[in-house]
Amino acid sequence: MLPRFKTVIATLCFFGFVPAIIYVYVLHYNEAKKSAEPRMSSRVPAGALHATMVESFRLKEVANTSSLSARLPRVKTNVTTAPHVNEVKCFHEGSVPGMKHYTCVCKKGWHGPECSIPDAVWFTEDFKRWYSEGRIRRRSRPRNVINGLVFNHELDLLEVRIEELGDAVDHYLVVESPYTYFGTEKPLYLRNNLSAGFLREHRHKIVPISVHFFNYAEGDPWGPENYFRTSVWYEGHRRLKDIRGDDLFIMSDADEIPSRDVVLFLKHHDGFGEPMKLRLRWLTYGFYWENSRPVDVGGVCTVAYIRNVYENDSLRLRSMRTFAQNNMPNTGTFSKMWTIAGTSPRYAGWHCSWCFDVAGIQMKLAAAQRDDGVRWGDIAEKSDSNYINSLRRKGLYFDDSSKLTPCDPNETAPAYVRENAERFMCLMRP
Repeated sequence: MLPRFKTVIATLCFFGFVPAIIYVYVLHYNEAKKSAEPRMSSRVPAGALHATMVESFRLKEVANTSSLSARLPRVKTNVTTAPHVNEVKCFHEGSVPGMKHYTCVCKKGWHGPECSIPDAVWFTEDFKRWYSEGRIRRRSRPRNVINGLVFNHELDLLEVRIEELGDAVDHYLVVESPYTYFGTEKPLYLRNNLSAGFLREHRHKIVPISVHFFNYAEGDPWGPENYFRTSVWYEGHRRLKDIRGDDLFIMSDADEIPSRDVVLFLKHHDGFGEPMKLRLRWLTYGFYWENSRPVDVGGVCTVAYIRNVYENDSLRLRSMRTFAQNNMPNTGTFSKMWTIAGTSPRYAGWHCSWCFDVAGIQMKLAAAQRDDGVRWGDIAEKSDSNYINSLRRKGLYFDDSSKLTPCDPNETAPAYVRENAERFMCLMRP
């Protein structure tokens, strides 16, 4: 009996133990096989999902973005899908945040695979041709951008310019004189206000340049203004360190404010022509009266171009009467004059003529040079406060003609003005 019992127990142990050993062995083998196989990415390549699912996801992303237009067809055309082997680097300023690796969803007013091209550039004919030829490229390193201007008393417009452009511009060369274009003495408004803390956060960008009245030969009435314009770059570039030939210089008047979007495009791209003009939306007295047509102003070019072609004379860049036949080396540009024209109302910036309160307009009248048409400041009634206020309310010029169209400043004004409407009341309504 005992031997048989032992035999039964041994048999049961054998048939229970062997399967256990086999199970452990098989489990170990499968785990080893898994670890030996190459690991596959858990990311789904772009295009692997059904097109309807992808489109639904895109539209949901757009619908949850308050900054985008509700016009879905417009957004749909600006969605770009790239192969997973080449991740797209979306342009921060022009793209909807949150879309990574394979797609860029462009904000309203931006175009291109990386959403890096603003309306004003996209709708310019010269640009369309260069873009179709594959010339336009994102830079690996942004250019420095230098903006130069002549200043008389335009403190509000200077603040709007610098705050609106933000990090798009790296340096401001601002020429100021203790004399007006007419030749009368005046305070150095900019220098005095900078000393008192004006634009403190941006002070490191601003290079104030004081020049004295130019005693022009033979009484040329344009002499002082031309001298001040020449001095912007001629004197200013010597005070800048580490500027490169491919950096960009923009010559402006104090009442001409380029679009931040356009400046960012020029800062971050290669493959366009130079020198260039900017087509600006032309407003008068504030951002509530618009002229019947925009205005083209010069000029913009690389540092190499103003050095080699205009011999460091910013007045020559402003007039843009001469051009180079040869391309500048190592600038990412080629020699071809063009205008960033855009299309209404998406122009390349703002030209805000006579954009002051009444006291500021009176100062501008008194400072005007001697040969710029009728010198209205010489006519007493034209400087009267009540008369000036009536022009601002009715949208009339100093010759009492009306060529201005009312417009909504909440649509036409730069963002910084709209966001600070109470401070800039004279620019937002008569």
